[in-house]
Amino acid sequence: MDLELQDKTCLVTGASRGIGRGIAKILAAEGARVAVVARRANLLDELATEIVAAGGTRPVIVAADLTADGATERISDQVLGAFDGHLDVLVNNAGSSRPVPWNATEEQWHEGMRLNFELVRRLTNQFIPAMREQRFGRIINITGANEPPAVNIASVAKAALHNWAKGLSRELAPDGITVNCLPPGRINSEQILGRLHPTEENRRAFIAANIPIGYFGEPEDMAHLVAFLASPLARYITGEVIHVDGGMHRFAG
Repeated sequence: MDLELQDKTCLVTGASRGIGRGIAKILAAEGARVAVVARRANLLDELATEIVAAGGTRPVIVAADLTADGATERISDQVLGAFDGHLDVLVNNAGSSRPVPWNATEEQWHEGMRLNFELVRRLTNQFIPAMREQRFGRIINITGANEPPAVNIASVAKAALHNWAKGLSRELAPDGITVNCLPPGRINSEQILGRLHPTEENRRAFIAANIPIGYFGEPEDMAHLVAFLASPLARYITGEVIHVDGGMHRFAG
């Protein structure tokens, strides 16, 4: 199937490792022109080399810390400058889990909510005017499940993100812009393997108890769905929360 992504302009945040890296590679393989954002410039350079070696166009590299003051504005200026004032697809992937005790400090809450919700909203707002002008846009948010086993600031932020995205999807739909959220399950990545499930024994036990399909996913399992939602073919899908988790999500709704 031709996803009609040839020469579409795409921005992927948190692209140095894991899900973001996989998304950038798949979009480039589909012929899109990709900009990648992360803090670690050396990893973005490695990604760019891999994309070119696979036959894709070298991505625009934006080495930036989204949490720095003024970062969203600088990122948008650089990306829009590289793409002649246009952006077709924004993939908001940057973020990080923040498990905390019930009495976490105000500073912890502020940091976690800012990273996982506020900065996503602010960066998205930088690109909406260009998308509205061209009457085409795809905003895809990599989020998280709303079934937390304990207090996690990121889970609260992602719940807010789902609600914001739903409202935004209704407002932007007449302009040809879709907004969707993809909560990943356990995807083999730096954060999952290094922080949540550092041992093979732990992984096997978690899979047996929680994942009916029987294994952790790969970044490409997210990336292929992102590529479809990014395409003109997905024009009638908006305001959705689509779980990519091998059946881990327990609720029907």
